[in-house]
Amino acid sequence: MAIELGSSDISIERPFTIAVVIQNSETRPVIDFPAIKGFTKKGTSTSVTPIEIGGKSVVSQVITQTYTAQRPGQYRLLPFNLTVGETVVHSEGTIITVRPGAGPLPDIPPAEAPAGAINKNDAFLSLSTSKSRVFAGEGFSVKLSFFVAESYPFELTFYELEPQLQLLLKTLRPVNCWEENTGISELKPVPVLIRNRRYTEYRIYQATFFPLNRQPIRLPSVSLKLVQFRPSATPGGPRRRDFVGFTTRPLSVEVVPLPLHPLQDQVAVGQYRLIENLSRRAAAIGQSVRYTFRIVGEGNIASLPAPIVPDSSAFDIFPPEQKEVVNRMGEIVSGHKNFQYTLVPQQDGSFPLGSFFRWVYFDPVRERYDTLRSGYTLRVGGAASAPGDTIRVSLPGSIYTGIEQISSSEQPINLQQMMRLAVNIVLIVMILGMMYLFWKK
Repeated sequence: MAIELGSSDISIERPFTIAVVIQNSETRPVIDFPAIKGFTKKGTSTSVTPIEIGGKSVVSQVITQTYTAQRPGQYRLLPFNLTVGETVVHSEGTIITVRPGAGPLPDIPPAEAPAGAINKNDAFLSLSTSKSRVFAGEGFSVKLSFFVAESYPFELTFYELEPQLQLLLKTLRPVNCWEENTGISELKPVPVLIRNRRYTEYRIYQATFFPLNRQPIRLPSVSLKLVQFRPSATPGGPRRRDFVGFTTRPLSVEVVPLPLHPLQDQVAVGQYRLIENLSRRAAAIGQSVRYTFRIVGEGNIASLPAPIVPDSSAFDIFPPEQKEVVNRMGEIVSGHKNFQYTLVPQQDGSFPLGSFFRWVYFDPVRERYDTLRSGYTLRVGGAASAPGDTIRVSLPGSIYTGIEQISSSEQPINLQQMMRLAVNIVLIVMILGMMYLFWKK
């Protein structure tokens, strides 16, 4: 367990932090961080990081208290102790230099006022969506954030966030959607500008949803409880501790059906392109060929269907091996999905693979259907020269694999019959021996 102090040379726009690092602990202790003269407490945040040590999962926590300076100057953080459970951790303190600011910093991004009521105290819970209207199957992002202005007069701290979040998400998640969760594991304070005022955003939850049908999406209002500390009535006295609740506004997302098409309810929705690979451009009859159809782009990668391959007497086409990679970056879900086929030509000729491998999807940006089609042509001629490169009947692992290499003129050896014959011969020899002995007497 250790105490980590933030940078001691900061501008007026930058916060100062005190963090406590707790190893191998799954409980969330309440820590009374010290007051710093000339600074205002702005709440705490907690990050949890599971790591593997010696084959065991160890959970490390970092609990961070944020402070904002009231004016430029030099301030003294006196030595202090923090009590965490039954452990007391000591810090020698430091000298903090706060430099004057020069207006809004360029690395603080401006933000639109989120969909939430900004109350008079300038602290609010915001639920927002990236789109208010989507096609069925098109993704939209949902974000839940807590915003607090630098001018907020009291200290706020999150209270039992994980249990609250579990209950909150049961209400918030739409049941008719596929969810791709961004996976926020820690609350990071991010400075933003809203209406030319400085706020700190704590992103609590973010996910991208893909509607599975045409039902409209309803996101109900949700609430979050925080702990608020008011200044003590007397110097050095106990601070007043209250629970305060913040509630979002309900939202809705309109789901528009796709235009009429024979595959309207079967196609994927998104922006995609094709990357393909063919192990050889020319092959003999019976010679196996590996063909990879890779779909790359933005959309619901995990649920992308395989191309619909028609039956053909020209090829034996076996079901594909599938592999996918999904990237979740902010409001975008992207990646690729591989479909790797084994082809075994059965006829001589020149065959454009675009006649066999095509994949229809709907592009929500251009609002039209499009098709990814193979650009390869496979030339087939002659017989396979290498027996090991020939596949005739079945998938790998089938009981028929290699059946064409077995000669029907060779009769298999039946071990059971061989044993029965050997036993019979032994019995006949024993009987003849007994008869010989009897005759000798």
